[in-house]
Amino acid sequence: MTGFRTRIVGGLAIAVASVTAIAACSSNSTSGSGNTGSGAQQAVPGWQGLNPGTGSPQSGGTLNMIGVSDVDHLDYDIGYYTTDYQALRLYLRQLYTWPAIPGQTTTPAPDMATGMPVISDNGLKQTVTLRSGMMWNTTPPRAVTAADVVRGIKRACNPSPVSFGGMADFEATIQGLSSFCQGYPAKAATDATVLKNYVESHNVSGITVNGNSITFSLTRPAPWLIGAMTLPPFSAVPIEAEVGLPGTPAVYNHMYSDGPYTISSYTPNKSMDFVRNPEWKASTDPIRKAYVDAINIDETGNQTTIYQEMATGSPSLGMSWDSLAPPADFPKLLNLIRSGSHLANLSRTYSSNPYMVYNTVSPNNGGALGKVSVRQALSYGLDRTQMLKTLGGETTNPPLTHILPDGTDGAQDVPSGYDPYPYNPSKAKSMLAAAGFTSSNPLTLKLLYRSDSQGQTKLFNNLQAQFSTLGSVKVVGVPTTQGDFYGKYLAVAVPKDQSPAAKGVWDLTIAGWGPDWFGNSAVTWFNPLFSSPGGYPVNGGSNFGFYTSPTVDSLINQALSQTTEAQADTYWAKADQQVMSDAAIYPITQTLQLAEHAPYVHNAVFMSVWQNFDPANVWLSKPGS
Repeated sequence: MTGFRTRIVGGLAIAVASVTAIAACSSNSTSGSGNTGSGAQQAVPGWQGLNPGTGSPQSGGTLNMIGVSDVDHLDYDIGYYTTDYQALRLYLRQLYTWPAIPGQTTTPAPDMATGMPVISDNGLKQTVTLRSGMMWNTTPPRAVTAADVVRGIKRACNPSPVSFGGMADFEATIQGLSSFCQGYPAKAATDATVLKNYVESHNVSGITVNGNSITFSLTRPAPWLIGAMTLPPFSAVPIEAEVGLPGTPAVYNHMYSDGPYTISSYTPNKSMDFVRNPEWKASTDPIRKAYVDAINIDETGNQTTIYQEMATGSPSLGMSWDSLAPPADFPKLLNLIRSGSHLANLSRTYSSNPYMVYNTVSPNNGGALGKVSVRQALSYGLDRTQMLKTLGGETTNPPLTHILPDGTDGAQDVPSGYDPYPYNPSKAKSMLAAAGFTSSNPLTLKLLYRSDSQGQTKLFNNLQAQFSTLGSVKVVGVPTTQGDFYGKYLAVAVPKDQSPAAKGVWDLTIAGWGPDWFGNSAVTWFNPLFSSPGGYPVNGGSNFGFYTSPTVDSLINQALSQTTEAQADTYWAKADQQVMSDAAIYPITQTLQLAEHAPYVHNAVFMSVWQNFDPANVWLSKPGS
């Protein structure tokens, strides 16, 4: 994501940095043992703060959550940010999703689908059948249909200012989808009626419906497509969503639900409340237990006080919404884990979060950041170990020196110990001088960061200090909020030459990313982040620095053309090293996530997909017990 993609990703509103999308992990990894024992433990990835409680789970009660920011988009099929995904979990279902079962949270499971896709025609067709009994809470209630799912896919790539940021993952793989997306009339960007008429009157040649079954015809075999089918575009979308442009009050003030909860009230940037959806049937939903009756979310909290109050067992705060632990709380939480407590969690996120982006199209400094040698010089001038200390230490922030984190297919083929930019300030100074930047003619860089994040603020201060020691680089801050970071500065749906990046509003920024699904997900790194022009923000990607490389584009295409995952992985590894050779970004850490919940919250399964516990599956005992 989140965006830690937009979701931006997408996005990401967490303690250190927000991802634009979602975190991902290997298909053979686990998200936690779910161990219910006690006593001394090691603070290693996988400790699950499950807190199973005693006896049978109790139904009822209200779960109160507090966070520091809003969703990026409250809508059906366009959210691309971890907080969006956590909200969607409550009121909307996808073809496939991630089960809240320790050890299985990174394996896609059927949600609306009755089972795994049926693959035919040598891998060029995948057919999914919907389960029966799912209902919209419309007046009168009506069944969720295959046509509703197709509507979600078609609407996701709409040309309005709000569309799904991860279309680059799968758009070219489904026959006719790119042509459909490109065929929207220009007026659909500003006129909801035009948008609706196009969606309802035009078909995608590679998507056909037969009763409750949907068949996807593909341009090439795609065994990873089930991962894509966990994303919001593969949700059902009612026709009422087309009453207004996506992501506008006309839509989100009249949201319908096919999940266990429905939105009872929503005040942007302030609060969001959920109550039970009377049309939801547990027998139709294998994913969500929906023990609690209501979920109330306060979005006006403070990162520090949230974690102070939560530990007290206050009934007003059972779980955080989007604000994970501040770095100052890491020692306390690690000690809880070491003591065997089940109130805290330490999980892999399978993300690169945070990392630093170079704006390759910035006109500042005579376009210096467009030169590979200048970006390489700056990378040599950074000491990653200093940044890791700033972020809370290597226990929770293992170093990452290239693109793909451990556990993502392709990472294993990057040479062991690969670190293209070991800290070498002398080399950095020499290369900068060769580019014409000295103490008397310094390189002045604008660094965009989220000033309402403790971790981001500390990292900005650290980067500013590190670059200043080179003597030929000055860094000035461009502070912004969690809410504006992506939508105002990075994922802006305007032509490249009109973007904040091309106008030189920023030169460097601190982003975060995790692939959109787990395991065979390298495509969700390279297509959105490093392809050109497909990865550019206006094309639905998250290539915020507008990095361009024909070599990388070719390697992406070669990887996607391989018949086996093992063959593809060698090309993903080559693409990884090429991006690093070009210094498009500076990776920092493949972070582990610490999280905590109140003592009366039980069955709190941590979900890497949105980097928090799953509110759709917790149950409550008496607060304070």
